[in-house]
Amino acid sequence: MTNPYKEASPPLRTDKLIDLAFRRAFKRKHSVKGSNIVEIAREREIARIRSMTDTVVSRLLNVVKSFPTVDNLHPFYKELAHVLVDVDKLRKSLAAAQWAAQTISRVSKVYIRRIARSDDPDVMAKLRKEFTGRFSSILKQVSENIDYLAGSVNTLKDLPDIDTNLPTVVLAGMPNTGKSTIIRHLSSAEPEIAPYPFTTKGLVVGHSEFPGVGKVQFIDTPGLLDRPLAKRNWIERQAILALRYLGRLIVYVFDPTETCGYTVESQLSLYREILEEFEVSVVKVANKSDISELFYKKLHKIVREAGDVIEMSAELGEGVDELRRAIWRELRK
Repeated sequence: MTNPYKEASPPLRTDKLIDLAFRRAFKRKHSVKGSNIVEIAREREIARIRSMTDTVVSRLLNVVKSFPTVDNLHPFYKELAHVLVDVDKLRKSLAAAQWAAQTISRVSKVYIRRIARSDDPDVMAKLRKEFTGRFSSILKQVSENIDYLAGSVNTLKDLPDIDTNLPTVVLAGMPNTGKSTIIRHLSSAEPEIAPYPFTTKGLVVGHSEFPGVGKVQFIDTPGLLDRPLAKRNWIERQAILALRYLGRLIVYVFDPTETCGYTVESQLSLYREILEEFEVSVVKVANKSDISELFYKKLHKIVREAGDVIEMSAELGEGVDELRRAIWRELRK
């Protein structure tokens, strides 16, 4: 499944939309077929109104038609929309864009009829100017909505493609425990890796093939901090959504060395929270075994509470095969 928002069309900002409409209406030479001054003036002014109308109406309606109905989406994408944007405001903005398009279309027909009945070029120009004023006024009434749509659509279009039907393995744990490096070993994902403390800012998706299972989807989540759900920021809530709606299996990554910046006790606290929150199998990993002088000092605390863990060094690629086998066994179940 591709990101359902990927095909959504963001509108131009209101000022740019008005500017584009005016440029097309007044700088483009419109083909007129009138045989005298009156007919030429009539066709010219009507062409300008139609050009402004078509430029704006087509774009606004395209935005409305291209945007998926949030309530009909998979819960993952539906809830993620609520995390990233104000969905109620988004709905109102889509309705406002449609209202503006329909209103401009209706008003333009009124002015085109009035111009068609006139035989005075000055009156025609005056009517066209009146329409231009009404046209701008209508768009300015919904400028906040149009601008909100532009920002929201661009935000949602950047979401990764998630196949909600594939077996999905979600990596979880405190920030800087090595999840991004592990997912790079396990799948095709190429997350941003940095040698300094770094917290993933979004969902990173990769895929891999497992014998007897087929294609498996891996998701690296943003770092989950050990605090109540209501106090989490929007980045952390993305991870919660991934765990809740997509995870067939969780790989929880511990850092016994505590070089991630979090104590083993806080890592265990988060581990307990995840066990209580989600009814899925968990494969436990103790990473950074290459820092041996620190690794084994606290490892026993993790084993005492969480049970057996897979010892590995994602940095050196050690323990990756054992982790793949553990994931394969769980997915086969």
